[in-house]
Amino acid sequence: MRYLFYDVECSNCFNGEGKICSFGYVITDEQFNLLKKEDIVMNPASRFYLRRKEGRPEIELAYSEEYFRSQPKFDKFYDKIRDMLEDPDQIVMGHSILNDVKHLAYQCKRYKLPCINYRFGDSQLVYKKLVQNGAGGQVGLARICEEFGIDPEHLHRSDDDAWATMEFMRIICEQRHVSLYRLLSDNPECTGEINDFEITMNGVSVTRSKRFLQRMLEEYVKSLKPAEGGELTGKRFCLSRKFERDNADLCGYFAKKCFELGGKYTRNAMRCNVLVSADDEPCTREKAILADAKMKQRVKIISLDEFKDMLHIGEDEMPAAAAFSLADVVTLPAVAYGKPLKMTIGEAHMGKKKKSAQKSSAPAPAGEAQQPKKKKKRRRRKKKPAQSAASDGEKA
Repeated sequence: MRYLFYDVECSNCFNGEGKICSFGYVITDEQFNLLKKEDIVMNPASRFYLRRKEGRPEIELAYSEEYFRSQPKFDKFYDKIRDMLEDPDQIVMGHSILNDVKHLAYQCKRYKLPCINYRFGDSQLVYKKLVQNGAGGQVGLARICEEFGIDPEHLHRSDDDAWATMEFMRIICEQRHVSLYRLLSDNPECTGEINDFEITMNGVSVTRSKRFLQRMLEEYVKSLKPAEGGELTGKRFCLSRKFERDNADLCGYFAKKCFELGGKYTRNAMRCNVLVSADDEPCTREKAILADAKMKQRVKIISLDEFKDMLHIGEDEMPAAAAFSLADVVTLPAVAYGKPLKMTIGEAHMGKKKKSAQKSSAPAPAGEAQQPKKKKKRRRRKKKPAQSAASDGEKA
């Protein structure tokens, strides 16, 4: 058995769709001895946009934009990447690999190529469970490198990032005296699989994007009507933004309970009169309310536990709440990775050429001769008469 660690870099991720510009990988044996390291650089066929959130520096890729543009596109490397990832006698790993899996799946759809099917492990989830004991948030590769004394040559160069991921997993396996296979077998929640564009983590589908789930939640709330005479009549609840984004299905269950008790659920903080503060820190919704004197007086801020008490949701009901799925009550056309793309690279330009050729070659209607096109007369702008020096002197 061998281990394959990979990482991708993208020129941009507009609409959550990564346009890959490099695919770097490292292959080792079961003792983590390096067998091969390579960075496959490709033309993303899309613009470069490397800015991040305020306060964070722009991403610096390892190569110039001109070099990326000079390389072949993804479809030229598809067979090589597929053969590597689909090798049955290996384990595939990456750091925060779910994004890379989605970006690779999008590239396959973008070029109308079959899905690359494989199982994978995520070193970020391994770090969260085994180093943070499941209590921390997402940790980037740069921070892990600092913590474990790993010194990659260039972060955001795909093969170096893949090598750093390999080094981290080698250290973890050595500390615990287990093989990578045994480590992932004992921690299945750190593994996932993609099969025919359906992505699952530990058996649970994650193909739907958070943005798509927010759309589903919005549509579901629109379909609900408050029960008459309920104990929550007149109450309009809104939850913290991050909690709602990360727990859309659960919020759908909360919304259902709100309407059953005569209240309402809204995703607009300016329309609520009860805000449920469920994040560790005040979110943008809570800050906006506290910054407005009138809103501050009108809106009551409560905790998530208080909210559950108002909805009469006890511990015995939480498993049912957690099992609630918006997909069972809302049907929306798929977006992002689920939608069939209208055209592949280059077809848009060719389509325009065909349309223009069809227009120019279209025959004239029967009985009518084609008339030569009349040239449009160009209008000349009249120049204002220059005022004489004498008249200027008179005005003065």
